Amino acid sequence: MADGTIFHYVQGYTDGEISRAAFWELARFKHPTHQISFHTARALAVLTFERSYEVHV
Repeated sequence: MADGTIFHYVQGYTDGEISRAAFWELARFKHPTHQISFHTARALAVLTFERSYEVHV
């Protein structure tokens, strides 16, 4: 993780200290440009595909 704050949000969620909704609220509004890495199949299972688009440069 590039930012310890985001790591603590993830840790709080995985430890059951904060809800999924609370995690996304914190991550979305405090640090919207950070990347979060999902390293397990279980972590990936919580994601849903919303959309894609092509960028031509």
